[in-house]
Amino acid sequence: MAGLYSEEDLFISFAEASPTPTALYTGKDLIIAMANPGMLAIWGKDADIIGKPLIDAVPELKGQPFIGLLKEVYTNGITYHAKEDKADLLVDGKLQPFYFNYTYKPLKNTDDQIYAIIHTAIDVTELVLARLEITKTQEQLTFALSAAGIGTWDLDPIHNKVIWNARCRELFGFPGDGMIAYQDVLSCIHPQDVASVNHAVMAAIELKNGGQYDIRYRTVSKVGQHLRWVHCKGKAYFNENGIAYRFAGTAQDITEEVKSRQREQQLLSLINQNTDHMSVADMKGNLIYMNRAGRQMLGVNADTDVTTLSAHDFYTTSELKRVQQYVINEIDTEKGWQGTIRLMNRITKEVIPCHVSYILIKDLETGEIIGRGASARDLRGEIKAKAELQRLATIVDISEDFCNYCDINGNTIYINDAGINLIGIDKNEVSSSNMFAYHSKASATAMKEVIIPELLRSGKWSGTLELLHQQSGAIIPIHKQLFIIRQDITNEPIAIAGIARDLRPEINARKAMDYKNVQLHIAIKELEFLANSVPAVVWSSTPSGKLDYINQRWYEKAPIGIGQALGNGWADTLHPDDEQRAWKAWKESLTTGNPYKIEFRLKDKQGNYRWWLVQALALTDEKGRIIKWYGTNTDINDQKELERQKDNFLGVASHELKTPVTSIKAYVQVMEKMFMKAGDDKNALLLSKMGTQVNRLNNLIEDLLDVTKINTGRLKFNDELFDFTAMVEDVIDELKHISGKHEFTTHFNFKGAISGDKERIYQVVTNLLTNAVKYSPDASSIMVYTEDHGNEVQFCVQDFGIGISRNVQDKVFEQFYRVSGTREHTFPGLGLGLYISSEIVKHLGGRIWVSSVKGKGSIFCFAVPVKKHIS
Repeated sequence: MAGLYSEEDLFISFAEASPTPTALYTGKDLIIAMANPGMLAIWGKDADIIGKPLIDAVPELKGQPFIGLLKEVYTNGITYHAKEDKADLLVDGKLQPFYFNYTYKPLKNTDDQIYAIIHTAIDVTELVLARLEITKTQEQLTFALSAAGIGTWDLDPIHNKVIWNARCRELFGFPGDGMIAYQDVLSCIHPQDVASVNHAVMAAIELKNGGQYDIRYRTVSKVGQHLRWVHCKGKAYFNENGIAYRFAGTAQDITEEVKSRQREQQLLSLINQNTDHMSVADMKGNLIYMNRAGRQMLGVNADTDVTTLSAHDFYTTSELKRVQQYVINEIDTEKGWQGTIRLMNRITKEVIPCHVSYILIKDLETGEIIGRGASARDLRGEIKAKAELQRLATIVDISEDFCNYCDINGNTIYINDAGINLIGIDKNEVSSSNMFAYHSKASATAMKEVIIPELLRSGKWSGTLELLHQQSGAIIPIHKQLFIIRQDITNEPIAIAGIARDLRPEINARKAMDYKNVQLHIAIKELEFLANSVPAVVWSSTPSGKLDYINQRWYEKAPIGIGQALGNGWADTLHPDDEQRAWKAWKESLTTGNPYKIEFRLKDKQGNYRWWLVQALALTDEKGRIIKWYGTNTDINDQKELERQKDNFLGVASHELKTPVTSIKAYVQVMEKMFMKAGDDKNALLLSKMGTQVNRLNNLIEDLLDVTKINTGRLKFNDELFDFTAMVEDVIDELKHISGKHEFTTHFNFKGAISGDKERIYQVVTNLLTNAVKYSPDASSIMVYTEDHGNEVQFCVQDFGIGISRNVQDKVFEQFYRVSGTREHTFPGLGLGLYISSEIVKHLGGRIWVSSVKGKGSIFCFAVPVKKHIS
């Protein structure tokens, strides 16, 4: 039993030093025999509870299942594992929920009797809460998509099946539920768009094209043949063989947007084709816009930027003085100004008499006058007027807006097809109708009393009126332009021409936009609330790197307010020793768009510096341009302190262990020689095996020492000239004695000596080759090759073993990381070798990487810069 207690004491010593929270309970009363600092921190207790029954030491466990589970383990001797179990623990005087992965393992003596239970636990509270938060966010996203009327779809490219949500089915006009064949999807698309949509889908599911999908097209519902425009965006996801296994995205109804854009284009085309000069200028006379007729009349080429011109370019000196001193001052804020002025062609200098209407343009939000619009009718001759009238007639015939032509009394002469459809009048009744009859009563009165007199005076009018649908009686709001047509010779008014635009879609679009703005405001408030509810400091910055938002968590730690911290103000709290490093990394991310991740110290409210993990990602537009940075600051000061304590412990423990291990190794070697000399081969063999295990222990201690030196910056490097290839061959020869079953195939393309730290590079090569042997137990071949890349030498080792999953390949170089899985944990080790190798290579200015396929093997490579010495 004495030997047992010594072993137990040794076990307790190691458990106490373990970074994993660990406790040991003895007896059926579950007396706490040991609880390391990690476990005490979880309970929120100090070491005074050791020696007490667990239920007395941690009374809040009463009523929770843990005491009962421990007693079951003590009784049945079966290890109990739990994952993400909830435990209510007393923190700051109140019970709070935490989540743990933990194990209760019985310990047995030589008589196979249970004498204790070892309890290990890992706090996964943040992980569980983060997952819950992600679920909440996904629900909010689903709600937001639903509120915005956006449909979602999910295509299985392998089986050509599509899953639509209800909104997507509505947009495509497809009835029923369940999966839909891809060919049936194509049947819902407008025949003229099917080919382009199919081509875009096929391109997106090709790995070489990046998997992005963004297209606008028309759908035609199966029921009612209702046509819609949709905007579909999506992304394809590929497996390790480069085959798309999923293609998902959203569909948004943009029918009104397309129609509105078409109407805007039609209006712009109508304005641009208008025979009258039309222009917009600011209040200083600088031009903003000029239509085609204006350019032709005033000698402005189509490729000339009108914003570089002003009123000075189109008036004689005397006329400019009259316009500036008289006309501009006479423009009424409501009625504008109409009269005759003389414009000048800037090329020919020809003076052109015009009838001009000026209006003042106001900011819709503030009412501030921001410019003036001008419409000028050329008065130089009836021939030109005729030509312009003919051109206008052509435009009217093909226009999708309401266009009509009446005599001076309002009797209708002509209505275009768009107008007939708009007011619902029979074509055969057009010639017998009067324009006052297909306008509302109020509009008809305004036309008789105000508009027609104005037309007779000025020749044109524009504004808002109401049409009357001839069948349903519905009122149709319109924006209308009216023109007086005069007799060629007598100049007498003979007809009225009108162009009208239906305002209903524009009004509906404005209402929809107002609703979406309200929803967007609500979403922004929700996101701000979400940002303030997380424990980390959340911030955002402009593309130039200046902070424009910080959540309320900043107040809890920082010595300055949020207002002071915005922009670059936060840097006033940065530790002087970390400034250069932090700014260098931040500027590199701003330049490249790469994620920002760094640890540095910031001053807190008490004037002390605390360590923070700062991370940020760039939000980019469809062209890859950065439009925003979003980041978080996570307080890791306690973690840093624990790491420092761990490093101190590892350094002390490693040094303390090294001396007895060296002595043991010497004794084993002496005893082995003695037994061999005495002819006792059996015991000599046992001592040889013992020596092998001592060497393994010594290697583990050396790894721990190296980790400590790396973390404290004390790992030393020596520069010397050596033959790189000969060094690699030495490592291979040594491994051949250890693993007789593996054959090493070498391809050395690097020749000559290099200057570098031979022992450290030897250590990296040994680690990579040893891992290749260790993790390919069922294979017999290992390939080793070097390559000459000018200023660097590249070394690679390829095995055909168990391989590494793609999603964890970047983590294998992390400290203490070991790949999880069934087979991986059958291989011994602390997970330090690759971490040490990575740090050595980084210190030498090189790089290290891995490419691997699960179940097929791995290729580990490193490259270091060298000064070659040609032999």
